[in-house]
Amino acid sequence: MLLLWAPWPFASITPWAEAVLIVGVSVAFLFALTAADGAAAFRPVAVPAVALLALAFLGLAQSSPWPAPMVETISPAHARLSREAAVALERSDPAPAQRAVRLSLAPAESRRSALTFATLAAALAAAAAAGRSRRGRRVLAAALATAALCQVLYGTPRWLARADTLWGVALTSGSRLRGTFINPNHFAVYLEIALAVTFAWAWWSWSRAMREGASPERRVLLVAAPALTWLTLFLALAFTGSRAGLVAGVAGALIQGGLVAFRRGLRRQGAPWVLSGAAAVTAGLAVVAYVGYERGLGRLAATSPYELAWGDRAQVYRHTVELWQSFPGLGTGLGTFLHGFPLVQPAPVDLFWRHAHNDPLELLAVAGLVGAALVATGLIAVTRRLFRLLRYGYRREDRAAALAALGALATVGLHELADFGLTMPANALTLVVLVGAAAAAPLVEPVPLAVREAPGAPPVPARRGHPTRRRSPARAGEDRAGGSPGS
Repeated sequence: MLLLWAPWPFASITPWAEAVLIVGVSVAFLFALTAADGAAAFRPVAVPAVALLALAFLGLAQSSPWPAPMVETISPAHARLSREAAVALERSDPAPAQRAVRLSLAPAESRRSALTFATLAAALAAAAAAGRSRRGRRVLAAALATAALCQVLYGTPRWLARADTLWGVALTSGSRLRGTFINPNHFAVYLEIALAVTFAWAWWSWSRAMREGASPERRVLLVAAPALTWLTLFLALAFTGSRAGLVAGVAGALIQGGLVAFRRGLRRQGAPWVLSGAAAVTAGLAVVAYVGYERGLGRLAATSPYELAWGDRAQVYRHTVELWQSFPGLGTGLGTFLHGFPLVQPAPVDLFWRHAHNDPLELLAVAGLVGAALVATGLIAVTRRLFRLLRYGYRREDRAAALAALGALATVGLHELADFGLTMPANALTLVVLVGAAAAAPLVEPVPLAVREAPGAPPVPARRGHPTRRRSPARAGEDRAGGSPGS
């Protein structure tokens, strides 16, 4: 229900819509606590969930008062700004030992960001509890695909009519597809997540059709639905006019094809899947060019190398690094880029920058090395888990879930190098739920070589393509009886 609802009220960016998500995620987490099998349900996402919670505590710590001598030691820039603020407000400057200083330029924003990260941690845990079963993952994937298609269906007539308002809110331009997002670039991020899920669905459907020995007609039926859905979403992505989104979408399909090839081995059956990613991209771009080249590819084609190297965003990136250098350890405070960037903003960059248009750089500036280390730890842990699932997932459907999550992380990660779409609650929630549900899929661990070669060790039944995996007696018997392992 949350996945279906999240994108509709302006991507849940309004205070009341964000409050609905917070309450809804809290309820889902409580259900997960009562329904889960102890701590086992949350173990696959324990490290990333703790990392998100640690970010939340970091935001609370930044917004809390600290003794001035301590702040002078750990963040001299905060102490200096506090003294300058006291002078500017014409207040007496008490002794440093008696005055408290906060490690955030806007404590209220840091507390709000802390609540957001805590909510995402709860959503990750709840999604892991739901994703332990195939039914749970299927329901979540269907909700995501349905919500994305409904966004396209709602937004297309308004885009064709060049509507300049969205539910009473004036838009800067009606010439780009945006669904119910104010910024079409942020809608592109949402579509990229859905594209990654659809590609994995197509891989699973195709593999299932090949293994079942189905008739050509049934094979077409199995593959047609995900293929048409992927093309529809890719077409919508192009018509958002997001240059970074289109590049990331193309790269994401190629990366997912490469991941399948890596798993299957290029010498065996992997090479066709490398080509499948390229074929999907080629087909998508061909459809875009046929339907409307200017609307779909015009902005990307008109981008000049000068704009990439010396445009406003490139200058903002350089000055964001300067901002981080002033607050290297703990940053300016979660959610305070708007308040901190004027400290380094030069006169030529005269636009109003709420965000750095580069999420990793902005995180470094507002959370410092501590926050960046927490995020890196969580990402590395969940990525390792997903790679192991892609290789050793119990069923092909489990491996498809890992493929979807890895593709979404790669695509969104590339896009966020030039945007801030994850600041939209709908996008962040959708990505976290996808990753949490996929990471909870069952994993078949490989048997160590020393165990397999030990004297008197029983033979290890082999799964197709993975001769070193453990198999349960029931599954091994199913293979001998003519079953279809991994289907």
